[in-house]
Amino acid sequence: MSKKTEFQALDLISAYSEKKKNPSHLELSQIFPNPTQPRLIGRDDTTDLVPSMERLGLIEPILVRKDKGKYLIVAGERRYRAAIKLGWKEIPAIVTDANEDVCYEMSLAENEKRKNLNPWEVGKAIQFLRKEKRKTAEEVSELLGYSGRYVKQLSSIARLDQRSVMELMISGKPLSVKNLEELLKRKENRGGEIISPRVAPGSGRISINLGKLSGKVRDNFLKELSLLKKKYGINE
Repeated sequence: MSKKTEFQALDLISAYSEKKKNPSHLELSQIFPNPTQPRLIGRDDTTDLVPSMERLGLIEPILVRKDKGKYLIVAGERRYRAAIKLGWKEIPAIVTDANEDVCYEMSLAENEKRKNLNPWEVGKAIQFLRKEKRKTAEEVSELLGYSGRYVKQLSSIARLDQRSVMELMISGKPLSVKNLEELLKRKENRGGEIISPRVAPGSGRISINLGKLSGKVRDNFLKELSLLKKKYGINE
């Protein structure tokens, strides 16, 4: 697998580690989950946290940022949900003044550090960073410590819908890159080609002369071509 075991975004979290010694105590009614949280599957599952938090309390405070008079969770949503189930009124929290974009990267880093994200969720996060935050593939690779090829693989996997991913998980198959790639190929009715193929020099473009086609045939051809480009994620 072409990815590093450590990645640069971790220093975004460690930059606030000194505040863990004296965290604030915020009322749970003031805290809200972040709608752009990278974790998409299992964020409500607190079965493993509730017993340990009931017995030991909260070992590590959650991380939040202030936004329009309320606090949005940057890291620790499951700890927050477990605290609600336990009937707590307040929770230890570190309040960061980092901006929204940096907080998203911190949340991604925190979840990935804890191995809370599957490859599809990481792919969705990469897709969000590329489309919504206008980051380049190189910037994403540097942020996560992934190779460019691995970033492309994860971006391709992100084309799967959540229902299909959940069905794969329910079937008992692990949400590995290999299994998700195979699922995507089946969904897109493709053969054995890899998702992110290496294009040989000179073979990346195909030129088609439409001049001899009638108007109706040409329009039908362009319509079908547009559907194929959308299906396979071709932007050019």
